[in-house]
Amino acid sequence: MKSYHNVMEDLVEEVYEKCAPLADCCTCERCHADTVAYALNQLPPQYAVTNAGKKLAKANNLRRQHMADIQAALARGFQVVSEFPRHAEDQ
Repeated sequence: MKSYHNVMEDLVEEVYEKCAPLADCCTCERCHADTVAYALNQLPPQYAVTNAGKKLAKANNLRRQHMADIQAALARGFQVVSEFPRHAEDQ
């Protein structure tokens, strides 16, 4: 059983949910996953082992610069996925 978690995944998902309605791109399951994966590959991981560690890592990453970094990574992800969508591969 894994006892660690990349808190950055949670943060990117939260910001994705807020930004996706404003983005002019497909938000199907595949495009969602591709956009989030793209953004996560641009950002440093933030691993935590305990719930307290997860809360601390999340609090530290909620600072303005971190949120701006997450938003910028997602914006690039929306752009790349819009230019090269892969959802047709699933059909």
